[in-house]
Amino acid sequence: MAIGGLWVPTSQKKVINQELRALLQQHRLGSEVKWSKTSRLRLNAYKALADFFFSHDLSFRVIVVEQAKLKYDEFKDGDEELGFYTFYYEMLIKWLKEPVPYNLLLDFKENRGANHYQVLKQCLQKKIPAGTTIKGVNIIHSEESPIAQLADLLIGAVAASWCEMSAGTPKAELAAYIAQKAGKPSLRHESLSPAFTKFNIFKIALQ
Repeated sequence: MAIGGLWVPTSQKKVINQELRALLQQHRLGSEVKWSKTSRLRLNAYKALADFFFSHDLSFRVIVVEQAKLKYDEFKDGDEELGFYTFYYEMLIKWLKEPVPYNLLLDFKENRGANHYQVLKQCLQKKIPAGTTIKGVNIIHSEESPIAQLADLLIGAVAASWCEMSAGTPKAELAAYIAQKAGKPSLRHESLSPAFTKFNIFKIALQ
């Protein structure tokens, strides 16, 4: 399982969204960009999206969880949904360090628990440094957000890399391209720490 997100300066969010929409239009990507849609036909367009990420003021963090080692019956009382948001918290908390207000834009997810988003905000607010605030937690739909679609592409590339893709496929080629742009031998390469960097892959050590 891979859980990740993009960090975007508020002052640049509107322009970045506009430029991303123009790039999608340029490559005639009329439908939602998703890692699962990676194909030989879309490969160059998806590489262009990767180029966009590395050439703009965007940062990416993803945590990797080995689900085969995760015993949900011993974790969060067997509640897989609550377990998911616990890892979401771990992905976010290490990078909410600056004394500024943060807006969290979370992709819509069907939840049984109605208050998971609010609890996530409350837990984060308790642990972030003084002066740092969670201004809002807003639910978005990825089909309406180019930034969310770009995040899905990067998260999917990392998740697939840890699941050992077949060599020679468009997905393997795209993952290798993203790794090369990130200066990593592959997307299975772990960052040494969760510190804020351009492209951070952090594997959770399960106890």
